[in-house]
Amino acid sequence: MKNNEWNRREFIVKPILWAGAARVIGKVESLLGNPVNESTNGAILQRTLGKTGITLPVVSMGVMNADIPGLLRRAYELGIRHFDTAAGYQQGRNEEMVGNVFKEMGVRDKVVISTKLPSRNFPSNPAESKKRFIEGVEASLKRLQMDHVDILYHHAVDSVEEARAEGPLAALQSLKKEGKTRFIGISTHKTVDVLSEAIRLNVFDVALVMLNYTMAHDTGILTTIERAANSGIGIVAMKTQAGGTVKPDPKLPKELPPASQTALLKWTLNHEFVTTAIPGFSTYEHLEQDFAVARSLSYTNEEERFLADKSFTAETEFCQQCGECRKDCPKEVDIPVLMRSHMYAVQYRNMGLARTTLASAVPGLDACTTCESCPVICRNTVQIARKIAELGVLSRSEMVQ
Repeated sequence: MKNNEWNRREFIVKPILWAGAARVIGKVESLLGNPVNESTNGAILQRTLGKTGITLPVVSMGVMNADIPGLLRRAYELGIRHFDTAAGYQQGRNEEMVGNVFKEMGVRDKVVISTKLPSRNFPSNPAESKKRFIEGVEASLKRLQMDHVDILYHHAVDSVEEARAEGPLAALQSLKKEGKTRFIGISTHKTVDVLSEAIRLNVFDVALVMLNYTMAHDTGILTTIERAANSGIGIVAMKTQAGGTVKPDPKLPKELPPASQTALLKWTLNHEFVTTAIPGFSTYEHLEQDFAVARSLSYTNEEERFLADKSFTAETEFCQQCGECRKDCPKEVDIPVLMRSHMYAVQYRNMGLARTTLASAVPGLDACTTCESCPVICRNTVQIARKIAELGVLSRSEMVQ
């Protein structure tokens, strides 16, 4: 199914159905922009974002997969105050939506907005790279209709060399000094190496890192994140639900039970060194479900049963982005990026992001076409060869092209 068709059905038909069910969507007036009187079962849990001093609810919104403005309005009504976007999401339309919503609502001073810019394809010359980075941020501010953001991330930094790259670092510090961002951050899928370097550099205020239940065994990741938090870096967690409700293997049952999502989100947030998480919900139902976690991190019996079932980690096939698999590949294909692309296409159903991510892999999927079989073995649970084959099919279809 084409992405636009799926979005139209998902975001127009479902909200109408949910509006009739008070237990799911709340009062209908909220869809019309009128005030709502939410019943609460306890105060919203809040934590301070490192040395920034910002206090946030433990559940925030990753806007990446959303393309309906009403979802942001409803998130604000419920109590979400941090909204995360990026220059590349939906080719800039995501930032435009965020900017339009909060301008119309007149609550810019009550929300914490973050955006992100990568530099992987920037010139190697530091001065040119700094110039390109600043130009990219200026374009983001224009789309957001804001004179500043609260957090500006150097995005998708997946090596120590990228983390310490002179051009982006100089740009970030210059933009902070000029007041175009209050704080600067780094986002990464290579937590141990990159976050360790961020601690050493002592420049970043915030770090956006992967953390979910499939990584529970990795003491290196957990220790590094906690060390960063203790150094004053505010920790924001992403990919907390390991790809969402859709299983990556078509032979498995298609959907995980609803309790899986709250259990996974609670597991991440029960690490107190995490300030907030940015689940990428794209429906009203999932918004209500995720934000319910913000009032209590205690597990229900159903959530405990889900976490006790150790088959979840293997079946989810969540790529830890460790990169060890590249040692097996004779062509050194950027397999971690291919695995992220597969997750975005199959589990997130975000074909635009899948396409953009796939294009950033060097070497990429094209290098796999001449191999008769894939010799790469995941050190964890990912069926790499199957996912590469599926990604090849997707890349030739209208879904990713």
